[in-house]
Amino acid sequence: MNLSDWGWDAEWAARASEIATPKNHPARVVGQERGRWIVQTQDGIAPARRASASLGVSPVVGDWILVSPGPMPTDPLSVSAVLPRRSSLSRGAAGTADAQQVLAANVDVAWVVDSLDTPLNARRLERYLAVVWESGATPHLVLTKSDLAADLAGVRAAARSVAVGVETWIVSTSDTEAVERLRGSLRAGLTVVLLGPSGVGKSTLINLLHPEAGAATSPVREWDGKGRHTTTRRELFRIPGGALLVDTPGIRELRVWALEEGLGHTFPEIDELSRSCRFVDCRHEVEPGCAVIAAERAGQIDPERVASFRKLRAEAAFQARKHDALARRAAVAEHKTALKTMKYHHKLKRPDGGSA
Repeated sequence: MNLSDWGWDAEWAARASEIATPKNHPARVVGQERGRWIVQTQDGIAPARRASASLGVSPVVGDWILVSPGPMPTDPLSVSAVLPRRSSLSRGAAGTADAQQVLAANVDVAWVVDSLDTPLNARRLERYLAVVWESGATPHLVLTKSDLAADLAGVRAAARSVAVGVETWIVSTSDTEAVERLRGSLRAGLTVVLLGPSGVGKSTLINLLHPEAGAATSPVREWDGKGRHTTTRRELFRIPGGALLVDTPGIRELRVWALEEGLGHTFPEIDELSRSCRFVDCRHEVEPGCAVIAAERAGQIDPERVASFRKLRAEAAFQARKHDALARRAAVAEHKTALKTMKYHHKLKRPDGGSA
């Protein structure tokens, strides 16, 4: 087996040649748990550590890196550089931490996994899809446990209305044909990351596609139907046929970090309508001549979709204002413009003369 089996190609070789030295060589991160990494080199699997705190970018699963041997044969490899990423799947760090967390790098496709033993959570799926589109990867929706769905036709319709234009797969452990169709979407060298909450069947899916992977699984809790955090680290598996699957721990909280292209791809109907708004920078909230507001009032667009769009955009804008001085100044200027619009537009005035 060589590095091309793990996705190495001429483009990666060209990027590495710009910073490589005779002492280091390429490898791919295939395992990560806290401050430890497992990497795939030309010679096989090996543990690795950071060469120094000045490395800058911290390696994550999927990264291509340059490593060099330690002074002793038993020492872990030292990570000397992280090659520029083709895609980067990021979120705001969970909890109260005010930082960006990269979940996986250099993935081509992200399987947004949800289970059909509970009703489809449209708002959660929209959040996942927006984050994936923003990363540079292509999202696919994978709905598991189809044998437990009360209304499979209804689920298909609901999925189409949320995952607009997104490839959707419906599978279960008892439906071997559906699993084989999903396998048929894979090809050698393709890197796929599985994303979703605990208990939706990500690790089970990997084991179905690659029985020798041995990804840990456990049943959902009986008293509330929620999943347990079985997978505790991110890990990349190479399955028969040559595709590469990244298993990830269940995500309790997917906080958006930055959303630009991701919103337009997730809400294409809103993106299309926005081209007819009177103002180029219309926020689709109170502005006169807003095509999105007009369509919402006319019942031509789902108001819950519009509300979800506004919420995700507001979260991303909040993050941008916290970390970008230019974004903060732009937000202040935009707020002043909105106040002027409300003050002088007669339709937005209250009967007492104030602004609506």
